[in-house]
Amino acid sequence: MGAACSGEPMPLGKVKIYYAKMLQSRGLCMAAICQVGGVDYEQVEIKMEEFFAPGGKEKLTIWGYMPEMELPDGTRVAEICAICQLLADYYPTLKGATAADNGISMMLGSRMNDFYSMISTGPLGPGIAMNMTRGMWEDPKQFPDLLKAYETRMETATPIIKKFEDLCLPAGKFTSTGTTWGEIFVWAFLYQFRYAKLSCCTPMPPKLAKFMDEMEKLEGVKKAIAGTTQMGKQEVHIIDAKQFK
Repeated sequence: MGAACSGEPMPLGKVKIYYAKMLQSRGLCMAAICQVGGVDYEQVEIKMEEFFAPGGKEKLTIWGYMPEMELPDGTRVAEICAICQLLADYYPTLKGATAADNGISMMLGSRMNDFYSMISTGPLGPGIAMNMTRGMWEDPKQFPDLLKAYETRMETATPIIKKFEDLCLPAGKFTSTGTTWGEIFVWAFLYQFRYAKLSCCTPMPPKLAKFMDEMEKLEGVKKAIAGTTQMGKQEVHIIDAKQFK
């Protein structure tokens, strides 16, 4: 399954991206990365009611979460950082101009993915409550320790945001091009954290604020925000737990 790799990569061809249209989360960065990179893809919707049905995750995905990508030969690839780096190997805009750009991109994407998992996993994302607008999640008010969990998690998150701020260049980018998949990845989650007014990045540190401004000038990012990509308009996935005081 899958072609052998040798020399320069052959054109990747049209891929399929499997994701639930309604949620931002990792879908926002996936939409923006595909648009900025000019990826030839088809979005295949995974319906949430099927995903959360008994046995649904195992039936629909490899590891039980989204997104996933299907290559033209039928090979399925999970793990979003693996998906993004694979795309970068075929779409140079996402890889940067130098080996350093590529390395920094992988570092940023991997670290932000871990960071997002750290603050959003567990019961309603220990303190980062999921959006309830479609009645798919439990009422967070039933968790009396929600605010405490939120504050504890933000104490851990704040120095990580500072590290991203330290790594960011004054020009508002992390690499020479400013369009690598890792940078788009960082933008997508900071965008969601900013919307939720999470205390770890409210206010946004100055270099990261510049970074956000520069990223949101990219046409592909604009389309992801507007919901005009194949993935459509995505709902906010996280909300500030402080509102449940």
